[in-house]
Amino acid sequence: MGVEMGTDRRTWVRIALCLVLLEATAAVVGAVLTGMSFAAARDSYLIPNLAVGVSCAVSGGLIAWHRPGHPLGWLLLGAGVAQTGTPAVTPWLIRALEGTGSARWPATLYSGLWPWSVALCIPLALLLFPDGELPGRKWRVAMAVALVNGPLQVLLFSADRNPLAAVHQLGPEARDRAVSWLRIPPLDGQVGLQAVSDVALAATLLAALAGLVVRYRRGTEQARRQLLWLLLAATVMAAVIASSRLPGPVELIGYPIILMTLVALIPLAMTVAVLRYQLLDIRLVWSRTVTYLVLTAAVAGTYVGMVEVTDRLLRPRLNAGAAVLAALVVAVGFNPVRVRLQRLVDHLFYGDRGNPVRAARSVAAQLAGASQPADVLPAVCHALRLPYAALTDDAGVIRGEYGIRPSALESIPLLHAGERAGELRVGIRAGESHLGTADRAVLELMAAPLGVALRAQAMSDALQRSRREIVEAREEERRRLRRDLHDGLGPALTGIGFRADAVVNLADGQVRELGVDIRSTVDGAMADVRRLINQLHPSTLDEVGLVEAVRRHAALLDRRGDGSPLRVTVEAEQVPEGLPAAVEVTAYRLVTEALTNVARHSLAGTARVRMSGGPGELRLAIVDDGPATNGQWVPGVGLTSMRERVAELGGTMQAAGAPTGGEVRISLPVEAAR
Repeated sequence: MGVEMGTDRRTWVRIALCLVLLEATAAVVGAVLTGMSFAAARDSYLIPNLAVGVSCAVSGGLIAWHRPGHPLGWLLLGAGVAQTGTPAVTPWLIRALEGTGSARWPATLYSGLWPWSVALCIPLALLLFPDGELPGRKWRVAMAVALVNGPLQVLLFSADRNPLAAVHQLGPEARDRAVSWLRIPPLDGQVGLQAVSDVALAATLLAALAGLVVRYRRGTEQARRQLLWLLLAATVMAAVIASSRLPGPVELIGYPIILMTLVALIPLAMTVAVLRYQLLDIRLVWSRTVTYLVLTAAVAGTYVGMVEVTDRLLRPRLNAGAAVLAALVVAVGFNPVRVRLQRLVDHLFYGDRGNPVRAARSVAAQLAGASQPADVLPAVCHALRLPYAALTDDAGVIRGEYGIRPSALESIPLLHAGERAGELRVGIRAGESHLGTADRAVLELMAAPLGVALRAQAMSDALQRSRREIVEAREEERRRLRRDLHDGLGPALTGIGFRADAVVNLADGQVRELGVDIRSTVDGAMADVRRLINQLHPSTLDEVGLVEAVRRHAALLDRRGDGSPLRVTVEAEQVPEGLPAAVEVTAYRLVTEALTNVARHSLAGTARVRMSGGPGELRLAIVDDGPATNGQWVPGVGLTSMRERVAELGGTMQAAGAPTGGEVRISLPVEAAR
């Protein structure tokens, strides 16, 4: 079904392109056969309409052929058919108006085709560029306005009795015979309605421009590069149009031709943006284009200003000297201005590539306040306007990345004390095949502090792993001792107790008293063993798990140290199952220690324990309503031991007292401790 649909759509593309080819041929052949002058072709807009129409048709055909589901291609195709249809009938309309025959059919096509392109298809294409979707729901209003205003523009232009008023070779009588079949007499001369329609068209185009700005600010790197292609075409068009306003030979070309012919750049830029946005490094093209456009304008303005000022001041004494002096000033100042302007534009598109020291300083400043080396990757990308950066350790494991990973990457080795600490991998800018020499020089300068930081991070991670292994080994050893005490010493003491009971039952006198003493000593020893077993590893953890063990402990704390009532609640949400022994025991002991501190040292009436799970972590929160002495806690043995337990697993702990109560928040890594 999808293949058949694609085939049908491509058939329509062929039909539309063949129609445009016939229209363009009719325009050229008609102009030759009717002996149409260049002035008539210019004033009737045949040349710009033909250029824009063919450009839209070719661009739309390419997009619709390769992206059949993209609405942009079909809109441009429609614009091409409509825009090229007008020049196809223009020579025959002028020929009919110069004679005595009816001109209604060519006049109808002349006035009723091109407004569909300008008032409907192109505004919609700009609204949907580059992904075929509106920038947001607010732009639906602009689309609705375009859909209503497009047909209105067609009717308003069709109501004009004199669409060829700019063609001076036609007399007033001839021009008045260019009446369209679509003409609605009440619409003729409706200046107010025409103004409203023109304002609606302008508002649609402004909405499209605002949408492009929003897309650029919110878009990905690919979307921004696509938008830069369109912006490049618009900038070149605006620059040439502005130059046509200057006095001189440019005036002879005719402003309308320049204006409308350059519109052909817009669909061409759209095609490149949609199909081949990586054809060139658009940032480099932009850099050079902006530089030389601004430089050319500055040189021209300086030259004209110098000539004008010098001519006014030195007119009595200087004839050609004004132009010579202005040329000398421009020549002397040209290169310094060009260099400074190029640096400014290069910084806009390539960051601090031209200033390696500043780039390295900015990364070093970020590194000083970063918790880990990967935190500086955004600064690396920003410094050189790179799309992607990643850090890998000496084993090739990615320790952090930033941006969208392109297909082309290059690596910069990170060294510490002559040994390889890892790599800095960066993405190549779109349109480039490799890093430039300046880019690599900056990255190599950044590599020195990054290598030191990466090695320091690796050593810190190794130390933390060692601490976790020690904790796990300790807990495992405690489990073994608990098991030995429970399975070995416990039964032995129980057996001694039974023998003592037998002595008490069978003997009398001093022997019986000795049996009672032995039984009492055995009971005390067994109580000590049970307490020791529980301290080595809480048995409730193995029996009911962490959450229920905490609830049981909390149920025992119904009184403070001074006998006042204490209510403790326990909440659990998404607590990970199968926690490592070290994490489970540490979490249990932290909660019990915190609750013990509440019961012994606070004036709280309620306390709340909250346990929750997050990505690779276990979070604990113990909050009470007991006001702290002088508004804050004084750290003691309990808090110190809690911090030590948290640090052993590489977690974080925050504890603070306030007039409204105390709060302890703990985060323990789970995945790292497995």
